[in-house]
Amino acid sequence: MDFSKFRESGDLSDITVITAATEFRLHRFPLYAKSEYFVKVSRASPADSNRVELLDFPGGADIFSIVADFCYNMKIDMTKNNIVQIRCAAEYLQMTGAGNLIEISEKFLQDTITSGKLSRSTGAITSLLLYCVTIGPLAEVSGIVEACSDAMVESWLKPPTKFTDPSNFKKQGGSSDKRDDKTMKGLCNLPLEWFVKLLTSARDSGVRPTLLADMATRYISLVLDRDDSEKSLQDAGSKPGKENVEKTTGNADLVKNTKKIDTGHVLDAVIMELPEESFSDDVMTIDWITRAFKLATLCGCRCRRPLVKAAGEIMNKLAPDDLCIISPSLLRDIVQESCNDEGEAERACRIIDTYMAEMVRKGVLTGETFRLLASAAPDEARKSHDQLYGILEYVLTAERDKMSDDQRQELINRINFTLVSEEVLRQALASDFIPPAYVAKGALALCTRLKKDLDVMTATVSKQDEELRRYNYSYKRGKVTTTPAPRSAYSSAPPYQRGGLSDTDFEPTKDSDPLKVLDNMLSGTDRQTDEVLSSARNKLASGAGAGIPYNSFRPVQSGEHDISFEDELEFKYDRAFRAMDNSRSKPRSGGYGYRSSFRY
Repeated sequence: MDFSKFRESGDLSDITVITAATEFRLHRFPLYAKSEYFVKVSRASPADSNRVELLDFPGGADIFSIVADFCYNMKIDMTKNNIVQIRCAAEYLQMTGAGNLIEISEKFLQDTITSGKLSRSTGAITSLLLYCVTIGPLAEVSGIVEACSDAMVESWLKPPTKFTDPSNFKKQGGSSDKRDDKTMKGLCNLPLEWFVKLLTSARDSGVRPTLLADMATRYISLVLDRDDSEKSLQDAGSKPGKENVEKTTGNADLVKNTKKIDTGHVLDAVIMELPEESFSDDVMTIDWITRAFKLATLCGCRCRRPLVKAAGEIMNKLAPDDLCIISPSLLRDIVQESCNDEGEAERACRIIDTYMAEMVRKGVLTGETFRLLASAAPDEARKSHDQLYGILEYVLTAERDKMSDDQRQELINRINFTLVSEEVLRQALASDFIPPAYVAKGALALCTRLKKDLDVMTATVSKQDEELRRYNYSYKRGKVTTTPAPRSAYSSAPPYQRGGLSDTDFEPTKDSDPLKVLDNMLSGTDRQTDEVLSSARNKLASGAGAGIPYNSFRPVQSGEHDISFEDELEFKYDRAFRAMDNSRSKPRSGGYGYRSSFRY
């Protein structure tokens, strides 16, 4: 039966539905057949079932008109711009069952999300999430928020194609950055709970830290801007006058209809979920970190620790001129927080000294700033106070007439004169500001250090002298029995086959004593001399000229010759050198040399 004519005309209407101040004259039977919501309303209060008002209906009157058409079996038009509202409206009216509106709209929604994933179109998925924001918690109950978030993460994890690679867009003069920027701006409008769930899911799934850092900085920056705008509006509201009202008119649109949120809670919720690698990204600028840290300090947030660590890493890379953009009070807070971490105090002192030295170069360092920063780190963190003294001398000279004696004494007490060098003590002695007692204390400490170093050196030299005397005594008596160090693979052959001694004949170990190494070398030399003598004897005894090959050897019997040690050496090396000379002067025999031409 065709109910469309009754839907259009409203004839025989027995129920009136009101939503967003719009009345719809409808019929009970089509509504009851499709919606379980109207059935429950009728059973709960039959007397009031003729007039039903739908509060906070998703999409308002326009979407309910589409839903009413569906109830009358009329064709409806679902698009990517209204599918979220239709799906939530079906959830609101409990239109369950096979072929009902929940099933049909859910299928269309999943097709839309799948299309966005296949095309890597994060913008389309972001649009769906923004429609969910206009609806509110019902979109989350319907499962749309979770489905869109999963699709967004999956799109980020997929490798880029030639159509989505940013480098291709840059070559073609495209606008990939603008697309990504639009997506990020859209995500910043999500409720905090939804945004944190998306951020956590992306982190756990392995999305690159650069993207996570971009998301977090944009979201927090937007919250901070809103907070600043609200404060400016409050300050302007407290000052009557036409001029102030006109001045803040432009900012009113930014915070209009914006729900008041706890800024400190936002900082903790977002920053604490970021991986450590995200804080090393370029989007984490020193301006952004100091701004966030300042607010985190005011709110007592837990995220101060990772912000301090990130600030320390960035400040180590900054040039001294760029470092001075941080206010002294904020730098003091960062340094005091970082000193709680093990091993960070010394680095914090270097940052402070660099900061004050740059302010000295610019001529803007004051005594109050010196007092504030010099006391930020613990005294034991500095191993030397030379640079700090140079900064103090500038402050005392620049504010000679502005400081009282007590103030000057307080600044001088920040210097530990027992940790300064001799040159600095000379400067302090020539200065008019440093009391002689401080210089004397530093000089005594310097003498103590020098005496200690001298004692150590004296003990070392005495020990070496004693070992050398012991070695000389043993060597003269012929009781040196030190074994040479192991040879390398190259030095395994006898010296006469390697052409003499090499640096690898004796390889001292890591803990070897130089005197023992020398002993090994002397013992090794004697052993090698014996090898040379043995080689010469074998050659003499081999029957030279009797047809025996030159390299043939036989054992040498005792008493076979009476040649002296010097003659043996002269004979052996003379034979070797003459053989080398003869081989150089002789032309190569045929078959062994290089042929310059060939005959075919």
